[in-house]
Amino acid sequence: MKIDKGKISGIQFMFTVACFLQSSSLLTSFFTSITKQDSWIVTILGFIVSIPSLLIYTYIMKIFPDKNLVEVNDIVFGPIIGKLFSIVYLWFFMTLSSLNIKDLGDFVHKTTMQKTPAIIILGIFMLLCAWAVRNGIEVVTRYSMFFTLIAIFIVISTSFLTMNQMKIDNFLPMLNQPRMIYIQGAHIISTIPFGEVMVFLMIHPNLEIEPKQRRKYYTYGFIIGGLTLLTIVIRDTAVLGNTIKIFALPPFETLRLISIYSGLSRIEVLFAVSLIMLMFFKICILYYVTVMSIAYIFNLKSFKSLVISVGIIIIMYSFSIYPSIIVHMNSASKTAPFQWFMFETILPFITIIVAKIRKLPKLKKGMI
Repeated sequence: MKIDKGKISGIQFMFTVACFLQSSSLLTSFFTSITKQDSWIVTILGFIVSIPSLLIYTYIMKIFPDKNLVEVNDIVFGPIIGKLFSIVYLWFFMTLSSLNIKDLGDFVHKTTMQKTPAIIILGIFMLLCAWAVRNGIEVVTRYSMFFTLIAIFIVISTSFLTMNQMKIDNFLPMLNQPRMIYIQGAHIISTIPFGEVMVFLMIHPNLEIEPKQRRKYYTYGFIIGGLTLLTIVIRDTAVLGNTIKIFALPPFETLRLISIYSGLSRIEVLFAVSLIMLMFFKICILYYVTVMSIAYIFNLKSFKSLVISVGIIIIMYSFSIYPSIIVHMNSASKTAPFQWFMFETILPFITIIVAKIRKLPKLKKGMI
């Protein structure tokens, strides 16, 4: 039984995935602080490392085309163990929601609204997200193409505007760091943010395209989002060089250097507006997925009554999850990637293995 009967097209899904990844430009400091001038290489490595996980997600979508992740867990593992798996995923989705709302709140508070209490910023923002989530997946994803294209335009235009600040020497020396640095950096970006696209396993039954076509649109969106992040990292490295490691927000610092003439500076405001827009979209997706997970776990007929209460829980969780941005960055570069890898790769892979053992794809062939 579908709780939300809204439908989204393949193109809309593609831009939804792309926009979801683009919003993670705020998180590049998680690995640039470690990999420095070689961050662009690590971004490519992380993208390549993420491909097997993407294939796992698309395979699950193929063999269970009409079931979201919670329903798949019930089918594959049974109603009891399946619910336990789903509760674990629910914690993951809620944690991602809280982390992202906290990141946005910290960004807005530090860059544009220093005198506004964080609770006010988060409260207003979550009310907007709650409105979108209550109206279903169609509203949540409606402006994905617009947001994606705006973000691409801003990234490309600011790359041209910073060309006079770029130096080829900022990429040197290349590949002279310990091997473990590249492994660590690739692991970070393959889980944060590339691996986070597994949340779309909760949304894919709402796609109005054939199961065989879903991998194509999923992959295209993944590529668009990945190329956008790569462009941002290359731009920031070319401008900041080795100093990229000392900034909590490298893209923001890069755009601060832009000054075309006295009447046109402060271009970083474009980045701020774009990032707030993208983060709004990503949080809406995570918020929606969290609400839908609870609704399916408890077999509810409607999810709308959960929206406000779940939003309050997410805000409260965000204030207790990390005491400071420094602790958050330290966790994101050392411990979180291993935790996220479990949710993003290990558990979905176990799902496929168990489904194969129980021959569940064969049972679903008639439906596919």
